[in-house]
Amino acid sequence: MQARGSFLTAPPYGLFGLLLSDSEIRRRLSAGSLKIEPFSDDCITPNGIDFRVGGEALFILPGPKYKTEKVAFEDRLELPADSVVLLLTLEEVKMPPDLVAHVNIRSTFARMGFTVPGTVVDAGYRGRLTLQVRSPPYPSALKKGERFWHLLFHEVNAVTRPYGGRYQGSVGIEEGC
Repeated sequence: MQARGSFLTAPPYGLFGLLLSDSEIRRRLSAGSLKIEPFSDDCITPNGIDFRVGGEALFILPGPKYKTEKVAFEDRLELPADSVVLLLTLEEVKMPPDLVAHVNIRSTFARMGFTVPGTVVDAGYRGRLTLQVRSPPYPSALKKGERFWHLLFHEVNAVTRPYGGRYQGSVGIEEGC
């Protein structure tokens, strides 16, 4: 960042580095440096990729103690009002060491009252994503295969230690910290 008077200004490429466009995402997918399976070209947007709801969920049940209930579903997942659930993405991703992704909810679902906490997919991560979702204040449902999350990809440099944590290679719902 550069100081200008008493204000800090971000470089022209933004605070988090260069945001990849659809053409750069396609180039990286074709070159194999970024891998997403199963991949659908319909999920690419001008500045990111939409990820879809997989068929596995883990409800975090209300109450004085931490309790969970795992659910597999083929078509629809019924969500009680204000429920907290971990959802598995349909896609598996392999991030190169020079990219990170920020996970957002698609605005269609935000307008319906769904919320997702800010989530980062680290450089070097590989596997399916387990993401927390809070449902709206009324009963709702999500369909397997529905485009729900939007990932924005940012270039990073000088990553000396790509992700190698507990969730590396994840293929199913992962809970805990």
